[in-house]
Amino acid sequence: MIKKKLKEVLSDKDILDLTSDKKVYFIHANSPKPPYIEYQVIRSRGSEYSEGKIDYLNHLVQIDIFSLGDYTNLETIIVNKFIKAGFEYNPGSPDLYEEKTGLYHKPLRFNIDLPTS
Repeated sequence: MIKKKLKEVLSDKDILDLTSDKKVYFIHANSPKPPYIEYQVIRSRGSEYSEGKIDYLNHLVQIDIFSLGDYTNLETIIVNKFIKAGFEYNPGSPDLYEEKTGLYHKPLRFNIDLPTS
């Protein structure tokens, strides 16, 4: 369920229009053209229980922006779209530069509680 929700939010036209390939990649992209986005689920754990069953799972997800230059507009749009979709933003991730690839890298982390059924 979480992967479907991630794909839905990231497939928004406002986000895709700011990427070169007009798509997003789960975990790893093979030979993408920057700017591009990768996403992954970091962890899922029970957050609400009843009658010995997990009713809700809390998911921690990461969205990674890779760019040759300024990615601020894409970052802002992603954060706003995820908040609007019910995610809680976890600010404080570092702005990175990867020497090996020559790409700027911005990881963004979000949490969301989703029902198990």
